[in-house]
Amino acid sequence: MEKINYNDLYTDTDINTGEDIFYIDSELKTPFTGVVVDFFKGILSWEFDVRNGYRNGKERKFYDSGELMEENDVKNNTIDGLAKEFYKNGKIKSISIVIRNTFVDTIYYNEAGNCICKDSIDKNDIGYFLIANKINEYRNKYRLEGWYIEI
Repeated sequence: MEKINYNDLYTDTDINTGEDIFYIDSELKTPFTGVVVDFFKGILSWEFDVRNGYRNGKERKFYDSGELMEENDVKNNTIDGLAKEFYKNGKIKSISIVIRNTFVDTIYYNEAGNCICKDSIDKNDIGYFLIANKINEYRNKYRLEGWYIEI
């Protein structure tokens, strides 16, 4: 799969998400498909899969020192699936089930790898009604280490 630097692509704004749509031409007619990489001070800071101009697949963000900081499943420019955060030592910091950028369930860990708390979307949360019909489907698909909540 072709890898290209973020700064070597042309972008337009996705009116649904406010995120970038990636093109290989300045006329914004040919969407990019491949892997986009971005660097900060010569160190990889962001890498993500793009299909037909939209972030689709895996997205990885890195600490300034190069260690993996986040890894997200992305669909149509939104986090959709699992989202993971990592400590610099490589241990998991949190893992979440996410539906179109709305966090449903999250487990948080300390740097030793022990679970320190769990959080779940509340029926009164502003985004709940937008995803309510998908919550059980995602919980069944992504089961977070045996943690499962019935709504």
